[in-house]
Amino acid sequence: MSNPDPYLHMPLSAFGTPARDAALAVILVHGRGQSPAWMYEQVVNRFARPDIAWHAPAATDGSWYPQRFIEPLEVNEPHLSRALARLDAISGALLEQGIPYEAQVLMGFSQGACLCSEFVWRARRRYRALVAFTGGLIGPPGMHRDVAYGVLRNMPVLLSTWDDDPYVPAGSVRESAALFEKNGAAVTLKIEHATGHGIRDAEIGYAREMLADAAPSHHDKR
Repeated sequence: MSNPDPYLHMPLSAFGTPARDAALAVILVHGRGQSPAWMYEQVVNRFARPDIAWHAPAATDGSWYPQRFIEPLEVNEPHLSRALARLDAISGALLEQGIPYEAQVLMGFSQGACLCSEFVWRARRRYRALVAFTGGLIGPPGMHRDVAYGVLRNMPVLLSTWDDDPYVPAGSVRESAALFEKNGAAVTLKIEHATGHGIRDAEIGYAREMLADAAPSHHDKR
């Protein structure tokens, strides 16, 4: 049955190796006012992993939801739910191509990092990893969340940011890290001294290290 929701038919850019031949598939999500092309320059080029298939959706008008990620959830609806459904559709399409969740990575920057974090939290599936460059779970500080202890079973989670980022409070990133740990994730939290909003070389290094021990290709039947 066709779905008329335009969010599910946003453009999708593919970079790197074809998904069927890749060791990992990364769903790469841009921030507010950015694009898949920006993420290609800032992440894919710098990552230099020829065995990764990158799938980068584009948000309508360059934004996944209208307000800041620390606002009450309802002020970002229905855009938030539609954006989350878009990620779920991409992940499901990869699964249909024979790429299990355990070989899929959610990776984003800023608003995209927040969207990826919220998606992984709600999906309660063990993905290969979550990489959130300057972002965290969506919702106001201290918002109640139902914790499913152990559901992520040592899933690698990288939350990295600067301690004086103008858009993403470091406290929200710390709170997100603690929540993911309660759900059983193996969290790496990097909050380093700097002012600005971008992806540092060091953060690319942290992500590369986290994904360096990628499991054998999903095509390996041994």
